[in-house]
Amino acid sequence: MKSKGIYLVLFLFLALSLSPSSSAGKKLTHIVKQGDTLWSVCEQYYGDPYLWPELWEMNKFITNPHWLHPGDVIKLLEYEEEEQKAQPARKIVELEKQPMKKLMGIDVSSLTNTRALGFLSQERIGPWGRIFDFKAKKILLGKDDIVYVKMYKEDIKPGDAFTIYNISDPVNHPLTGEEFGYIHSFKGILKIEKAQKDYYVAKISESFRTVYKDDLLIPYDPGSPCIFPIPCPDTLTAHVVASKDNLNLLGLYSVVYIDAGHNMGARRGHVFDAIEERESISDPQKEETVALPPDILGKILVLETRENTSNGVVFWVSKEFTNGIKIRPQTWHEGEPPGELAILPTCPIE
Repeated sequence: MKSKGIYLVLFLFLALSLSPSSSAGKKLTHIVKQGDTLWSVCEQYYGDPYLWPELWEMNKFITNPHWLHPGDVIKLLEYEEEEQKAQPARKIVELEKQPMKKLMGIDVSSLTNTRALGFLSQERIGPWGRIFDFKAKKILLGKDDIVYVKMYKEDIKPGDAFTIYNISDPVNHPLTGEEFGYIHSFKGILKIEKAQKDYYVAKISESFRTVYKDDLLIPYDPGSPCIFPIPCPDTLTAHVVASKDNLNLLGLYSVVYIDAGHNMGARRGHVFDAIEERESISDPQKEETVALPPDILGKILVLETRENTSNGVVFWVSKEFTNGIKIRPQTWHEGEPPGELAILPTCPIE
């Protein structure tokens, strides 16, 4: 009986010693939030931002370690706690010689004012406030004019900036004819100067187009005019639904609204070709036709994406085109973006 007890103790000891330790390794994931970089993620989880090259190597879908897309899931490093405790200095020594690469993007401020893009949305975006009157006896308002605004949100304070906008009537999809969404046109930027009892006094700091009473307000998002071009999945196809300023003919520098958003894989920095399908009669007697490679009428760089839509700017054209045109992604090998982008000014990605 005593010997059986000894064997039982030995069995339990061996089982425990051979079983995987819960602290031996950890597999984690991180859901990207606005403003995250691989540098900040490594600092958050490991206290060592210099681990970012290893994390980048593990997540090959990331094309720019400075620019992560909110909602993306990053696989984190599998690490040994004991090894991490025993050799923290070694990793720092190895990696501190690998500073963040200075990535260069395309400065699109030469193509369009990124603060005045506006957007197409399938739903009306609710305002944070509206302009209900103005100081000067004017019908039309512009830069430096003082306006009175009613805000629908709390915690508004002097210095807060808002984009002035209005919402169009429903826009129909040019191919289906069905109602697709609403254009939210940006008209300017104002800053809150002081609070009164039931309203706020604000000053228009920048004007893109004429501002009127009852124009709406949403928080100002400065964004960045520096875009890092990234290859687009070749399975994604879309169409130009509408354009800024309701243009009939679209050409160089036109801002366009597209019926594909980040839920379909569209991303800031993707490039689309606006194409016109072609076919030709190969045998007149048999009336046989064959499909030929499409004509590329223009190239569009995506500047912003929403859930179901994107906006972009036309940076190259061979021929003007109209709303409803089919667009297809332009793919390229890593580090070899389209040559048409090479003539545009560059900028460092922050």
